[in-house]
Amino acid sequence: MPSTSKRLASFVPMNLNPVNGSIQLGNLPNLICPTLSLDEARIAFATLMHGERDVGTGYHWLSLHRLSLGGAPAGISLCFHGQQLDMVTMGVDLPGAALEDGWPTQAAIDAEVAFMRRTLGAALRRKLAGGHARFDWGEAWARFDPKGFMASSGIRYAPRT
Repeated sequence: MPSTSKRLASFVPMNLNPVNGSIQLGNLPNLICPTLSLDEARIAFATLMHGERDVGTGYHWLSLHRLSLGGAPAGISLCFHGQQLDMVTMGVDLPGAALEDGWPTQAAIDAEVAFMRRTLGAALRRKLAGGHARFDWGEAWARFDPKGFMASSGIRYAPRT
């Protein structure tokens, strides 16, 4: 099995901007930010697309994979309402995370939440107190979702006027 560093070499790093909440994927020219439209995202991130889902309520999700965040393999989902980007959900695949019947254990979920709090907090230069932080551009979170029994992390952008 290849080492983690060799395996991550084929992944595109995610870089978060604490000033405006934008996300740059490697050296790709398009930023993930509130002005990114659904149509632009489909084109800009076509090589990273892992799936697309129209939930039939005006919300549309694009899933991207082969990313890395804080040294761990990662994936994100871009949530659009119409053409407008609303939020970005994030998840990481921590090495050694325990599974039970194919599902993460509570310990694995807790480890991911802790990792995401540290990683998002460092990238955004603000502690996620209670798993949440507000910014002029929106908010970031990393916490346990008891309803879905999973780690929940991401960025929600403030509505544009």
